[in-house]
Amino acid sequence: MTEPTSLAPLAPTADAPPAVLPLVRLLPPPPDGAILAPPGPPEPPRRGWLLAQLWAEFRLALKMYFDPRYRLSRTAQVALPLVAVLLVLNYFVFALWVTVPVLSPVAERLLAVVLVVLAYRVLASELDRYRTVLDYLARYSR
Repeated sequence: MTEPTSLAPLAPTADAPPAVLPLVRLLPPPPDGAILAPPGPPEPPRRGWLLAQLWAEFRLALKMYFDPRYRLSRTAQVALPLVAVLLVLNYFVFALWVTVPVLSPVAERLLAVVLVVLAYRVLASELDRYRTVLDYLARYSR
């Protein structure tokens, strides 16, 4: 007599979590030729040119600001205007009010670079959030 193959227990693997092992024993064995390993990661998308990427990001940022369905996060609402004001104050402080011959231009440019990088990081995270919202709207709003 042969045993029924539909309820034949599977051999537990060492990497299976303990909570799954009792359930694995109840499952029928996979059919012959079945692929048990998950497929590999998809091929990453090709990266475009820097200027084309910057132009696409700029267009997306404009779309984000004028999209009535999307509300900016509080961080972006506060940080981006604050960075703009700090850049203007940076110029006035180091160019007009505190004029040390070598130190002022260097400090002004260093602070400007730090502020621009901060603004870029806030805008990049906001654009990621906006892409997620656009993906959600494309899937579920009809």
